[in-house]
Amino acid sequence: MVLSQKQIEEFQRKLNVEVKEIKDLQTQGSKLLQQRTQMAAQQNENDLVKQELDLMEEDASVYKLIGPVLVQQDKEDATSIVEKRLEYINGEMKRLDKQLKDIEEKQEVHKKKAMEIQQAAQAAAQKAAHAAAQQKD
Repeated sequence: MVLSQKQIEEFQRKLNVEVKEIKDLQTQGSKLLQQRTQMAAQQNENDLVKQELDLMEEDASVYKLIGPVLVQQDKEDATSIVEKRLEYINGEMKRLDKQLKDIEEKQEVHKKKAMEIQQAAQAAAQKAAHAAAQQKD
């Protein structure tokens, strides 16, 4: 008794579904990782701006670049804006970290399923080979 073409195709179909799912999750993970890298760069930039603002005297002039024009801004307003931006960035980074963790967990589930499918196919093939060997005897 040998595995039928239908059985082989069924194992292959199930395996292909899992492999496709893993690839899709890897693509999503790559995009999220790229977004997180951009957020980290923005966080570093804003941390530097905040540090500079903290070093400035209270009556120092602060200018903000809007298009090609430098516009004077109150130091207190500038500090507040940077702090709010940092809060937003930190929230986004936490959200992205959670999504990345979820994707990793989903990948593990699909990898496990793929391995189970391969093991089931191997077991079925061994069983068929054993049955065929017994029929020859």
